[in-house]
Amino acid sequence: MFHRITSIEPNANNHTIALTYDDGLTVSVDFTDTLERGIMTALKTPQVFNSVQIGNRGRSIIWQELDIDFCADSLRNR
Repeated sequence: MFHRITSIEPNANNHTIALTYDDGLTVSVDFTDTLERGIMTALKTPQVFNSVQIGNRGRSIIWQELDIDFCADSLRNR
């Protein structure tokens, strides 16, 4: 089943993002390990990390200016 993200709360202090899905489930995703690779190092800057947005129809999260996206379902199962 495909779930949609309905709200997003980034926290640049600990590099986590709280995601709430259309069924009411809220998960916290830790991006700390991810920030050491390639383009992802740009997310170490708090302003950039906190610029994350919900993507098209809630099916992803995106950092549009960096062309980075993560699938809603893969984040839910992370």
